[in-house]
Amino acid sequence: MAAEELKPLQVKDIIRSEFRQLPETRWIQNLRHPSCHLRQPIPILIERENGVVSASYDDLDLSGEGGDVKGAISDLCGKIVARYEEMRECADQNGGSPTGGYAFLKQIIVEIQPDAWSEVKRLYQERLKAFPYVQKGYINIAETDYAEVIIILSEESVDRIEQLAEIDLEINLKFRPLYFFVEYESSEDYLDLKHFTRFY
Repeated sequence: MAAEELKPLQVKDIIRSEFRQLPETRWIQNLRHPSCHLRQPIPILIERENGVVSASYDDLDLSGEGGDVKGAISDLCGKIVARYEEMRECADQNGGSPTGGYAFLKQIIVEIQPDAWSEVKRLYQERLKAFPYVQKGYINIAETDYAEVIIILSEESVDRIEQLAEIDLEINLKFRPLYFFVEYESSEDYLDLKHFTRFY
């Protein structure tokens, strides 16, 4: 009698265990990134094996892993954004012409800068026009409230850094609690600008 009472529970546990391993498709609406947004939801395949959850996006042949579904999807989203930024950088170096993979990514991803950061870039562009020795400006907005700025200067501009620092401080104070770190360089040859976008 006791064995008969346990039998339905055992069958139920076996069914649950089997179904837990079956792949499932989930649709995600965002990439967990402050400026890279999805234009429409995309399908992600979720699989579980030996306590590890994997999330795959077949259209890009990318997958992420984690201890749970949330962790696996976050890992995958990070890889999708990294692939997009890598292809965007290649396209920029080739004169802006999108390759096949980048053209596809542009169809599913749109870049949206937070309003405040757009205003920071606009102010920089205005103020830097008064300094002809500034060659280029790059910004990395990795977080919603923090950014890195790199200003590329000509060789004759060493004595003007103090004036530029005053502009940096003025803009930084205006947009608190946002904050950013500014670095001055004479060349971009040895800089890792993978996550930076040019604004000047």
